[in-house]
Amino acid sequence: MPKHTLQLISHALCPYVQRSVIVLEEKNIPYERIDIDLANTPTWFKKISPMQKVPLLRSGIDKVLFESSVISEYLNEISPGNLHPEDSFEKARHRSWIEFGSDILNDIAGLYSANNKTTFAEKRKELQYKFQRVECELTEPVFFSGEKFCLIDAVYGPIFR
Repeated sequence: MPKHTLQLISHALCPYVQRSVIVLEEKNIPYERIDIDLANTPTWFKKISPMQKVPLLRSGIDKVLFESSVISEYLNEISPGNLHPEDSFEKARHRSWIEFGSDILNDIAGLYSANNKTTFAEKRKELQYKFQRVECELTEPVFFSGEKFCLIDAVYGPIFR
């Protein structure tokens, strides 16, 4: 692997990977995507992934980042343009809603994996509440904060896939 090539270690259906891909594409950052089978993870993946999940961002041979929010922040910092609001409070507000988005994805996973009607109904109710909360925040017509695409939009894209 060339020294400055970024590799995104991923799984085709992972919404957390989709967040990273959206940021990579939005910022026009060249990268190589490597999809793995999470049911049969390669030995090399087990060695470099402390949490044994995707996405991972590999830079060079020995530099690895994990967790989609950390990867997205890093990608934003190493490339031109800023996908955060300039105002410090608004930036922090976006980061709060990014965490809320991660919680929504966890609830969606819980809905998919519900093994009985009661659990399914509980997860469904939690998601309804959270979607109502997000809807109250979405007052702008295009993106979370109006006309400009921000990092938070990359987070919610996979939720509304």
